[in-house]
Amino acid sequence: MAVGNTLYATDYQWINTPDPSGDGGTVSTVSYWLEQIDLSDRAHPRIGQHVNVPGVLVGASTSDASMLYFADYIWDGSDERDQISVCQLSGGLCYLQSVTQLDGYVGNVIVQNDRAYTTVEEYDWMWQNGGTQNPPYTELHQIDLSNPGAPVDRISTASTKGWGWLLGVAGDRAVVTSGWGNMGVDIYQLSNSAAPKYEESVRTLGWGSNSLSRQGNTLYLASGYWGVQPITLQ
Repeated sequence: MAVGNTLYATDYQWINTPDPSGDGGTVSTVSYWLEQIDLSDRAHPRIGQHVNVPGVLVGASTSDASMLYFADYIWDGSDERDQISVCQLSGGLCYLQSVTQLDGYVGNVIVQNDRAYTTVEEYDWMWQNGGTQNPPYTELHQIDLSNPGAPVDRISTASTKGWGWLLGVAGDRAVVTSGWGNMGVDIYQLSNSAAPKYEESVRTLGWGSNSLSRQGNTLYLASGYWGVQPITLQ
């Protein structure tokens, strides 16, 4: 990811330690690192500092290039506890500003104008509830990161039953895949001051869509062999 004249690359290192239970097994954790490449002289890029960070880099502040956004994925027993962190880079160190916890599996994270959009899939611990089987649920999160120390997480007005991952954000709409085989998409209307609002579901061509674009009031979904599908927004 390029921010100004700096190219950032995230890498991670596995760390295995003995299981405290003493059963002879190991406990695995991950250490994330940020590599800085100075591109101010394009003919002679320079490798910068190797910085320990709280996750995978997903974006940066539009007003302060030193304020970076990260996603971390944590498996805690039977629960997935992912998070979005804000960290300020200064002097070879990354100073943590805030952490937004997300209970569930986080998919693609898209950052636009200091807002992070992502879907959270809640299903693993919801299958059994009082002896009955419940479906998984998908939530669309819009996290306002304009105040680094106090992010505001706005969650879609209603959880959608089934599987879904964020496909893209185009203007004031977010598009989430719908169904195990991605046979459709759910479209949400976005607002800077309110939670994403579910608008409609659309059946997609073929086996689903892998990218989108928007012109005016029309979304265009690319779906491989089945061509481009136009969707006129409500």
